[in-house]
Amino acid sequence: MSAGNISSEWIQKQFKVLERIGNLGMKREDGFLRASWSAEETRAMTHIKIIAQAAGLVGDWDAVGNLFITTPGNQEREVMTGSHLDTVPGGGNYDGAAGVVCGLAAIIALKDKWPSLKKRLALVVWRGEESACFTAVCKGSQAAFGLNDPNILQRKFKGITLEEAIRGQGFDPAPIAEKRATLDSARVDAIAALVELHIEQAKMLEMHKKPIGLVTSIRGTIRIRVEVTGEANHSGGTPMGITYRKDANLAMAYMQVGMDTLGKEALAQGKDLVQTVGVINTSSDFNETHPMVAENAITKVSPYGYFMLDIRSDDEVFLAEHAAKVEALIEKTGKDFNVEVSMGRLMDLKPVECLDEKIVSIEKSVCAKNGIDYELMPSGAIHDAVVVANRRHSDGSPVPVGMIFIPCLAGISHNPAEFASEEDLARGAEVLMETLYGLASK
Repeated sequence: MSAGNISSEWIQKQFKVLERIGNLGMKREDGFLRASWSAEETRAMTHIKIIAQAAGLVGDWDAVGNLFITTPGNQEREVMTGSHLDTVPGGGNYDGAAGVVCGLAAIIALKDKWPSLKKRLALVVWRGEESACFTAVCKGSQAAFGLNDPNILQRKFKGITLEEAIRGQGFDPAPIAEKRATLDSARVDAIAALVELHIEQAKMLEMHKKPIGLVTSIRGTIRIRVEVTGEANHSGGTPMGITYRKDANLAMAYMQVGMDTLGKEALAQGKDLVQTVGVINTSSDFNETHPMVAENAITKVSPYGYFMLDIRSDDEVFLAEHAAKVEALIEKTGKDFNVEVSMGRLMDLKPVECLDEKIVSIEKSVCAKNGIDYELMPSGAIHDAVVVANRRHSDGSPVPVGMIFIPCLAGISHNPAEFASEEDLARGAEVLMETLYGLASK
């Protein structure tokens, strides 16, 4: 194959359609909300289904609403690509969508090769990848393999449970409730490989002036909600110190400083780690069932607070060990400040320490042949690819997975300013196209 088969105009046309779906204002800069199992997510996915079918592709939804589209033919196995179309509240139009649009462009560009391929080509559009809605990540891809915690069905976003949202879009939450995979073992065995294209969501490529990133690992995550209960007292009348105060806010502050110290120590030892406290007392759905957070006031010693912590690493053993150290530090800090601590894990998703070496080798060859400079790099963000990469065929072999990154302006993502250029999208689609061909033609 040769570069240049991708129509950048076609790609831009699809993004202009998506810009009108779930936009929070009159312009792209106002941000988007295509929430998991919302009418907007369904509308965006239906647009992809319609244009795919117009191009001669076939396919349909699974029980929970993931969209699978394949080239026609009776080949036993398939090479898959794709991503998601949901967004975080106030997010951009390229996270996930780049992989869907460029994936479809790559498959359509190979149309004259479809009959001769040894394996089918397939596009998957996963439901609900973002965790900002319903506090659960990769919900559609995990449902495909029967991996979701059934309890997520009762989590709410904007007052609606996930179960209600799924039913509202005409799909069935029962597979999630029963931890029953929507893909049977024969369907999983048919997946010869998956390659997901995505914006980088950071600025290493931009800083290093590399147009393509070839992903070698994907960080896993452990997410923890920490609740701290103290005692309300008058801020002026109560003396300082733990003899007199049970200050939830002060204890949480020291917990964060202690966690930061642990993180710096790990980084100094060369460990792969990022950790973030992204929520402090600000989850509206959680606050509905925990109204005591509203009892905090400027004239009170804080009686209650909570935060949510995200710990990530591409080293599975270290990730578990570090999370355990963090939890022990939080418990100790609670005792030191005479407050009660309750912790619960919201998510425990294993990393992929090494993506498929054969796929990475093909990606390297494609780049070298076309004179494209690339960066070998880990993925700090979670993607549906991590769910697939941790699955195994019935013979025990892992499902081969690769990822291709393209730059995003200033590394900005989950933000209305999120942007990928026409040139970078087309180049990424061309690298993806040739990688898919290399995998499907043999």
